[in-house]
This record gives sequence, C-alpha cells and structure tokens, in this order.
Amino acid sequence: MYIPTVSPVPSAAASAIQSAELAPVIAQLGREAPLPYAFDARLGITPGVRSVSDDPQCEGIARTLGLAQVGLVLRSVRLTSGRTISVAAVPSACWRDPVLHARVLDLKWARELSGQRLVLVPESVIRAEPRLTNALLISACDGVRVTPRERLMLLSQLAEVGGSASLEICAEALAGSADPAGAVLRLVAERVLTIALDRPIDLQSEVSLAARR
Repeated sequence: MYIPTVSPVPSAAASAIQSAELAPVIAQLGREAPLPYAFDARLGITPGVRSVSDDPQCEGIARTLGLAQVGLVLRSVRLTSGRTISVAAVPSACWRDPVLHARVLDLKWARELSGQRLVLVPESVIRAEPRLTNALLISACDGVRVTPRERLMLLSQLAEVGGSASLEICAEALAGSADPAGAVLRLVAERVLTIALDRPIDLQSEVSLAARR
C-alpha cells in the first residue's frame, strides 16, 4: 500500500510506508504485525480521522527526552472537525519501565505545552482483536482499484436496499471486478462505506453507506 507523508486515511508515516505488495503480507501477521503498521491500520478505521502524517515536532521532543529508540510511533492526525492532534503508540515495555513511563508522560506534557494535544495509546489497545485484524485486512485492500462505474453501481444498489447489505451481496454487485470483496473494502478504507468491526470480517459482515459529513 503506497502512502505519502500526508494522505487520506489510511496512512503511514515515512518510517512505515507500506507498498501494495507488502500490505497483504503484514495483514497475515495479525497480532504479530509491527507496531507502526498496526497503529496506522487502526488509525485508518478510527471514526473522525481524516488524514495521518509524520509528526516531526513530536519526534524532536521525544529525542531530547531519550525516547528515540524505545519504539514509540508518533503521528499527526487531522480530524474531520478540522482539528489536528498528535497521537503516540506506546509499546507495552514503556508502561512497565518506571523511567520510560515517566519520560513518556514528560513527552505528553511537553507536547501539550507547545500547543498540541498528545494522545497516548497503549500497544495493548492497538492490538486488541478483532479490530486489529479487521484493520489490517482493510489496509491490505488499499491497492485494489475501483472504477467510477463500480463505485456508482454499488452505492446505488445499497441506496435501493435501505443503505446496508452483507459483504457477500456487495461483492456480487461488483462481480466484474478482479477482486470484488477487496473493492468493497477499498471503499471502506476511503470512508465511502462502513463495515461492522465488532466481529471478524467475513462475507456476512454488514456493509453500510457512510454517513454524510
């Protein structure tokens, strides 16, 4: 999955750029996926997130606090409200080590004193299932091409049946696509559609038209 430094969700910073060839491999790793990929995939399905990019200012503060090599993943997130916040994936080891824990909290306060909110996200939250595997699966479909005609066909069909249908039915509507189910999930990645994430994604998962903002 190719992701520029600033792009529509899903996104990854330069330290974790995914190619179309690599993303499916990462998706197969599930809970063992590297933290940067797992974090970016989770951000990609987080409601209210518009785009994700590097956060060089936060990274600079982390270096001054001796946190450059502890595995923190730092991102700048633009919300649909227009507001921008910093978010950090914090490895479990940082919570267990009192010194690192204190430094991570110092990072939060230092970032916020500079005028930017920093949200700390524990690794355990990022790796919670089934959302992580679902997020990685959706991320792996980012390279699937959906033609304008396919997009209109599916959106029209969903509108005709009340706005939602199973992934299987949606895929049938795109039977001419090289990857019908992947095309549906690609539209989920684009926030055109939503899919139930509280259970593992399968052909019976409910797909719905995204609410207009």
